Amino acid sequence: MGGIMYRFFAEWMVDVGTERGWPIERLPLGPTGPGADPHYEAMDRGDISEPEYVNWLIKALDEAGITFSPYTDLDFSTGERPEVWPVIEHLHTTGWKQALLTNDATAWLGERWWDAWPYKHLFDAIVDVKTVGVRKPAPEPYLACTKALNCAPSSCLFVDDIRANCHGAEQVGMQSFWFDITDPGGSLTALQRALDVQR
Repeated sequence: MGGIMYRFFAEWMVDVGTERGWPIERLPLGPTGPGADPHYEAMDRGDISEPEYVNWLIKALDEAGITFSPYTDLDFSTGERPEVWPVIEHLHTTGWKQALLTNDATAWLGERWWDAWPYKHLFDAIVDVKTVGVRKPAPEPYLACTKALNCAPSSCLFVDDIRANCHGAEQVGMQSFWFDITDPGGSLTALQRALDVQR
């Protein structure tokens, strides 16, 4: 979800920090920030988890004299990528089965967020790893999706903005598509090309 349907939180924090006068050029704010962020790169490789990355980022902000937690100081529901929803809606209306698989939505949106989520009708299954017990890129979350969709992994295309999660999908037999958050428009075009769909 975060990174694809919603802006990745560090990407969003670039705008917040610019508005608040943070020293953006000295802060590690993911691939859309102006500086290097080795901890984001470690998360992308799968060396650390997203919660570990968030904790490290909070610490880096604190060391810069900034008290800010993306968990409590961002309204995640307002960070949508509006250009993504027409593609998801088109896939839904043209008969594609879609499952949503998320590692961290509960941390951002609260317990059982999916009950009131306004887009749940676009998905045939929603799998939050909180209900699975292990996170991507472990195999179980991907297989929970295929079970919910009643399909084989080989018939699935998994989309994620973290390369390690894409590799996890490939390990269970899925195809994967890496969504580049530095170029969401280009990523959407390439995704529709990969699925051979046009709107």
